[in-house]
Amino acid sequence: MREDGARIERYVVAARLKPGEAAAAEQLLLEGPPFDPAEAGFSAHEAYLGEDRVYLVFEGEAARSKAMDLARKHIVEAARWQAIVSGLPSRTPDVPPDARCLYRWAP
Repeated sequence: MREDGARIERYVVAARLKPGEAAAAEQLLLEGPPFDPAEAGFSAHEAYLGEDRVYLVFEGEAARSKAMDLARKHIVEAARWQAIVSGLPSRTPDVPPDARCLYRWAP
């Protein structure tokens, strides 16, 4: 919780990669997000690549709802991911320790 009483939320989503799509996922993650994390109201944002999954971490007040809003606003960019992931992303408790961080932002 912040000094002003606001609760900082950590929202982690994971998506399973289709076979052979790790290089494409790495390239997309290295490009960074299609939004400015500060303008979106996050206090931190990270992207990781695991053996067969990508992980996106959003931190800040109401992180989950902000992340969901961004997915709706950036539908074209999200479509790029649909070609390389299998199924829909889902919430996960945390990023596994063996996943590589490819993008990190914090003010």
